[in-house]
Amino acid sequence: MWRIGYFIFVCVLLASSAFAETSLYEISKGEHKIFLGGTIHVLRNSDYPLPVEFEQAYARAQILVLETDLQKSNSPEFSQRFAETFMYRNGKNLAQDLQPKLWQALQAYADKSQFPLDQMNMFKAVFVSLSISLAEMQKRGYGLGQGVDMYFFQKANQAQKPVQELESTDDILQHMQALADLDANQVISAALRDVKKMDEALGVALRYWRAGELEKLDKALATDMRKETPAVYQRLLVDRNNAWLPKIEKLITTKETELILVGALHLSGKEGLLNQLKARGYAVKPFTAGQLANQ
Repeated sequence: MWRIGYFIFVCVLLASSAFAETSLYEISKGEHKIFLGGTIHVLRNSDYPLPVEFEQAYARAQILVLETDLQKSNSPEFSQRFAETFMYRNGKNLAQDLQPKLWQALQAYADKSQFPLDQMNMFKAVFVSLSISLAEMQKRGYGLGQGVDMYFFQKANQAQKPVQELESTDDILQHMQALADLDANQVISAALRDVKKMDEALGVALRYWRAGELEKLDKALATDMRKETPAVYQRLLVDRNNAWLPKIEKLITTKETELILVGALHLSGKEGLLNQLKARGYAVKPFTAGQLANQ
């Protein structure tokens, strides 16, 4: 079961849909259209090449649109602001927030995994949980710099293809600030549980995404979050979807064709972008390999 730490960090992964077996869609109304793709933000080098649909949609699009500006979000300045969002004030620390047995369990994990807990004690549980997830994924060869979004961002920069974003880095910090005070014991307990299941969970996510079995992914990743931590689900998925939707609708009306890439959990469920766009009268269909040659 994937829980708070990894869910927040990758928020990210994929989406269920009743529309078709692909994670890339063509959204249209009249003569106007966009491509909307669900992505994985963390990959290994061995996970390439990507599904051919993504390459074909990128080739067809005149503009690439991502969740946020990846150059800014990967800058030292943003990293510092992000960390400051989760710092304790007035001399408090994580050890004081955790039950003694859980703090001991976290210390045992840190000793075994060479995780720098002494340096992390000044940060709130969500930040520590994210750091654990990142460290464990890096051990397995995964990295944000190797994800789908970064791949196309770098490709667009090299080709001087315009890149836009759906939200600012300030928006991201506001979302994370709202999660800074989640119950520390719940967050750390979940993080320590998830470490034990990370290999299986990452493997399932990649397999379902590449095969386009997105309904299975929603059941595996999003169902428990909707039940166990609805506030997190609401803030990181539903609220952001609602903020992005009018921007996406505006992009559909432009003369250019955009390729919009978002963490694919944003596509799924009744609050997901696909269902909302369909409800607003847009045609939603899968974009499959070979379409480009026929258009």
